[in-house]
Amino acid sequence: MLVRTASLTIEGARPEGVNPLPMFRNKNAHREVTDNGSLTPEHKLHMGDNTGERYLPYRMQDRYSRKRETIELKTIVLENDVLKAVFLPEYGGRLYSLQEKATGREILYRNPVFQPANLAILNAWFSGGIEWNIGHIGHTFTTCSPMHAAKLTDDEGNEFLRIYEYERCKNLFWHIDFHLPPGARQLGVYVRIVNDQAAAVPMYWWTNIAVEETEKSRVFSGTGDVIYIDPAQKGYGADKLPVLPAVPGVDVSYPMGFPYASEYFFQTPAAEKSPWEAVSYEDGRMFFERSTARLRYRKMFCWGNHAGGRRWCDFLAKPGEGNYIEVQGGFAPTQLHDIEMPAHSVWDFTQMIGMLSGIDTEAAYQENWDQARDYIEEQVSQELSDEAVYAAHARYQALAGKTPELSLHTGSGWGALERVRRESEVGGVGGVPQGFLFADETLGVEQQPWLVLLREGYLPEHDVEEIPPSWMIQDVWMDRLKRSLEHADNRTWTALLHEGVMRYEKGLDAEAIEAWEASLRLKPSAWVYRNLAVVMKQRGETDRALAYYEQAYGVSGRFPDRAFVEEYLNLVIQNKDYERAWHLYESLPPAFASSDRIQIIVGAVALELGHDAFMEKLFATEFAVIREGEILIIELWFKYNAKKLAAQRNVELSQELIEEAMQLCPPPLHIDFRMIG
Repeated sequence: MLVRTASLTIEGARPEGVNPLPMFRNKNAHREVTDNGSLTPEHKLHMGDNTGERYLPYRMQDRYSRKRETIELKTIVLENDVLKAVFLPEYGGRLYSLQEKATGREILYRNPVFQPANLAILNAWFSGGIEWNIGHIGHTFTTCSPMHAAKLTDDEGNEFLRIYEYERCKNLFWHIDFHLPPGARQLGVYVRIVNDQAAAVPMYWWTNIAVEETEKSRVFSGTGDVIYIDPAQKGYGADKLPVLPAVPGVDVSYPMGFPYASEYFFQTPAAEKSPWEAVSYEDGRMFFERSTARLRYRKMFCWGNHAGGRRWCDFLAKPGEGNYIEVQGGFAPTQLHDIEMPAHSVWDFTQMIGMLSGIDTEAAYQENWDQARDYIEEQVSQELSDEAVYAAHARYQALAGKTPELSLHTGSGWGALERVRRESEVGGVGGVPQGFLFADETLGVEQQPWLVLLREGYLPEHDVEEIPPSWMIQDVWMDRLKRSLEHADNRTWTALLHEGVMRYEKGLDAEAIEAWEASLRLKPSAWVYRNLAVVMKQRGETDRALAYYEQAYGVSGRFPDRAFVEEYLNLVIQNKDYERAWHLYESLPPAFASSDRIQIIVGAVALELGHDAFMEKLFATEFAVIREGEILIIELWFKYNAKKLAAQRNVELSQELIEEAMQLCPPPLHIDFRMIG
């Protein structure tokens, strides 16, 4: 087995930076989940708990385009005599490709391009391969960020790969070890998560595997009992495959049977020792994965056999080359179910991933899904038994505490900062858990202010025109900052800005406002005025929010970043002050005005003011930042065409005309991103 670095030359568009503004968590820690009456009390237990949106201390990765060029991505290759695995350490440690060496055949869906799109917690995400989602609901915080990667050696002298990071939102350490010993026909994936805090944390894990979608791709798991999406109720239901009430008369074990983007979650019984999922294909191939019981539940996601779904597949890749489905494995019954990881605990599991050939297609495609499922399960078990999975797990688990030997790629400096902090604490834990190595050399500009606070007892001040290097929300850092602010010399505008961010994120609104107002008395800054605008907007005090944005502008006669403009424009439009919004748009520097998000935002203004040339250009543009589920441009399209109908008939615009336009004027395919047709 060999681990080495290499590179991948590909057509793509790299991310171009981050949004500097702190994005605060949803004030509602939980989500209200609706159902069609078929969910049992057990199904509903903890559904929606602790799933409110969270972003900090991370920054939104919303800067990218669709201007693709030939780029080179760093890769790490792990291979044996049977399989070759290619990872992207710069982008979340994504497993980009898993290939059978004898045939050259891909086991996963491999995207032919690298194209970020707006689908992750922090915005930027790309399709294909296997993604490792931890910490909070959604495509994970680090999916488009660098990971630490290192080469290690097992007791037999076989090299294996470890990717690892420190997760700042929930304060966890996690690593994944990838094993391909000689002769292995499956990639071994060992995941270990360490919560060494004195408090339990809401936990989330889903391994997100993209595999090829064909007309006859058929999905199987250990049970037919599923929780599924019911679009009629805008919620969930519980039933049994292969036919679900939401799509009457259709066998949806074939994902192409769905006429809309959809998903279902297999409710694996607790007694199942080695949960699994598989996808069979027309040519006798069968993708499969199997795990230890910690990774209990399974999921299928598809984009659906309709215009919007096919558009998403093309948008994320190339026309005709983006068809994939996701088969996933997680800790909880659905991705909206909360599960707590206890204090001072370690969770781990092993997942084995491979492909079989020569599957009897008559057996796999027989009409009776349960009988087909039994056949598929027999094939999985013959190739990889329960005992084999747990034997591999024991081998990998014994290596979990090994220190990384040779660094192959450097992730963030936050793990190193946390190590330094712990080592400085009197009576502290004295370092990070075994199995992790965060070197001082990884500390950078983002960590520097916090190192000064740690070592010298104050948070350094910077110029109000400068972008703050980073945000911090961890309780131990808030305590340190609070202690430093007891000394008058340390009460700078910068320190009070950060105190307010920490307190507002914790729900301490009054204390946050007090800190921000104290910061303004020292030095007015756009950063603090913007945060106060957010407070007022959330309170529904739109006029006060607008006034704060205008004061943010007034600090230096400009907005420090286009993110301020996006927020301000949205609020002006919400206030229906269209002339003011258009004047602001026309006054923007070209770098701001031409951005995708501002163009989309201003579309609503252009429609109201009758700027038809702008609207025609808008509808002809392929935007990079369309959000999953976003239908703003579609709504603008129908309203624009309804206004045309109204003008032709010399009548007022009405909802009836909009509904007529929906029938008469289908949108251009390149702007149709509807999840439900």
